[in-house]
Amino acid sequence: MHRQDSRPAPAAEHRASQRIAWFVFAPPAALVGLRWMLQLADDRQPAAPALPLVPVTSATDAIDLLWPAVAALALLAAFVWFIRRRGWRRVMPAVGAAWLLLWLAGSGALLHRHLNRQGLFFHVGAASAAPAVGARVIGARLKPASLRSLGGIELVLQVSGLQVPQRLLVDMVGAAGPAQPRPGDTLALQLAPGRFSGVFVTGWQLEPAVSP
Repeated sequence: MHRQDSRPAPAAEHRASQRIAWFVFAPPAALVGLRWMLQLADDRQPAAPALPLVPVTSATDAIDLLWPAVAALALLAAFVWFIRRRGWRRVMPAVGAAWLLLWLAGSGALLHRHLNRQGLFFHVGAASAAPAVGARVIGARLKPASLRSLGGIELVLQVSGLQVPQRLLVDMVGAAGPAQPRPGDTLALQLAPGRFSGVFVTGWQLEPAVSP
């Protein structure tokens, strides 16, 4: 009697490898493609970029930098514990679903951010007609470029009508030279609300200093 070979055929192994490769690399490629398309759409809009106003929280910069790493380590530890408890084969469907949900959430966040800024360039075009909002510069520091931003000058502002101080990252080219804001200066801001949430600065300029 000949013993029946239980191993899958080479063609079946090849198809399984192709499905795994598509499953692993297609979601990140889709996110990169979506980001490129949204960036291309933003670049075609004839307007200056809308700068988000971010409320200043009580957390320090060190905590802001450390909490993503701590959260990632906690998720990794929970994932390893779950695998050891349930077994790798039983965990694979859950891992695949989590992988897809991760990249879908990232794509949704990119699309939400893009749609939230849609229409703000109309406010840029009508900036001269909109009333300016005064803001006092509390602090200013140079923020180097990183993977998350192009860098610039980060201003801490006390905006009129807002109780919590706000952060505003100004482009280095636009803020370079003698017009660079300094603590104690007063700015005139052109503000516009986002489609879903947030407040954006569509224009700003230094107010002339008042002589005593």
